[in-house]
Amino acid sequence: MQVIRNKILQCLYDYSNNDEKLIAVLGDVAAEFGPQAFPVIFHVLTHLDLSQPEAQEFWQEICLHRREMSNQLGHNVNLRTAICDYFCSIHKSLQNPKVVEIHVFENTINTAKYDRLTGLYNRAYFDESLIREVARAKRYNTELSVLFLDIDNFKAVNDNHGHLAGDSVLKDLSQAIMGEIRAEDIASRYGGEEIVIILPETKKATGLILAERIRELIANLSLQYEGKNIPLTVSGGLANFPIDSCDAMELVGFADMALLKAKALGKNNIQAYSTNKRRYVRIDFSPKILVRKISIDESAESFTAHAKNLSLTGILFRSDSPCFAVGNKIQLQIPFEDFNVSVLLLGTVVRIELAGTDQYEIGVAFLEMDHTPKNEISQYLLKKLGQKIM
Repeated sequence: MQVIRNKILQCLYDYSNNDEKLIAVLGDVAAEFGPQAFPVIFHVLTHLDLSQPEAQEFWQEICLHRREMSNQLGHNVNLRTAICDYFCSIHKSLQNPKVVEIHVFENTINTAKYDRLTGLYNRAYFDESLIREVARAKRYNTELSVLFLDIDNFKAVNDNHGHLAGDSVLKDLSQAIMGEIRAEDIASRYGGEEIVIILPETKKATGLILAERIRELIANLSLQYEGKNIPLTVSGGLANFPIDSCDAMELVGFADMALLKAKALGKNNIQAYSTNKRRYVRIDFSPKILVRKISIDESAESFTAHAKNLSLTGILFRSDSPCFAVGNKIQLQIPFEDFNVSVLLLGTVVRIELAGTDQYEIGVAFLEMDHTPKNEISQYLLKKLGQKIM
């Protein structure tokens, strides 16, 4: 019955200003689920508990009554008016005709879809949406990313400022996130201080850039409660369909695993899920590469660094200035003189170590690789090694 109820609520929400369409789609619900749908329709509309035969008969009579009223008055009578008149004048079953006001429908559907505190979608709606969006991505052969965010040290906010303060900043933070995402993105309160965002038709690299923008926004957000500043940061993990998994729930699990990695790396950073790829061969590689930290305002300066070694999944280079930290996203332009090409890749900094006076070794894991750059690196490695890369 809950499935039928949710369908009816969605019909009311979608067609609250079009009675002709509303009656038609409610008829479609009845055709889909059979006569058992009619008592549910009336319970949602009027809070009356009717038997199946009564409800089916009353529905047909109300639709006829509405047409007769419209003909007599010379204009279309809306469904709510027809129901009120029918049950108040013909079948006197309603004591309070206000139960069919449309704001009741909207409040009910909002309760079913949204988290009351934050205004984000709730966990149940997220679960349904993720299954739907993954199915759509499979059908149209598109990518999809899932971003799992968690507020750092949120317990300390509740402990130091009280739970009302925690509720207040969680609500403000959620609204700030809503202002950064697209209309088609689905942001949900997953539980407690966890927020998960479905990013349809979004590549892994694009999702990471958005995630970094959200992280930086929150780190610079001026959150207050009763005149007190409450600074917050978030950590995040991102997984992608179909790169990481083709299963909806597994995507969430992988994004959560990446989030745990972000926490372990010191919090206030974003990590992409990746499998353990240490089995790939790494070889010496010594050209100068162009490195640029990914910046949301595109103002970050580029610099050159000396590459040390390379694998299919990462690169190690030396720099005299570590202008970024572990977890930062960077863009690398890597020349392959043997093939007269230069490839552009995105990576995340996974290691920074001192290597002599004013020299640092910086390890970068590649985030996402299309066929062309992957093929260029593979060819280079194969040429140097003279063997197949596992």
